[in-house]
Amino acid sequence: MLLSHNLEESFGDKYMAKIENVIIGNLLVEPHNLFALNEDDWNSIEKEKTLFTNERFLPKILVEAGIVPSISEVRRNRKDLVRNVEDFSFESIKWGKKFLFIACGGE
Repeated sequence: MLLSHNLEESFGDKYMAKIENVIIGNLLVEPHNLFALNEDDWNSIEKEKTLFTNERFLPKILVEAGIVPSISEVRRNRKDLVRNVEDFSFESIKWGKKFLFIACGGE
């Protein structure tokens, strides 16, 4: 714990992206059924690593999650990710060594 605290002081939040899960809109199932082993795991670990949003433009979601510094970097490096996330979908995005799991519900 002390090591991660010192790393955060040294490098700042830029290198300490903690968001791993994104929930867009209202899901048909409970989030702990998708992202956690059980409800206790969801409340103690996964919930703090989850971004709740209504944004559907994928590059903006990547910026909000701290995966990339700007939308233009997504446009330059991964043109396949310049799109909107579809309704009622679940997908994973890999950017370098980071994974982002996105669950999209309805409006």
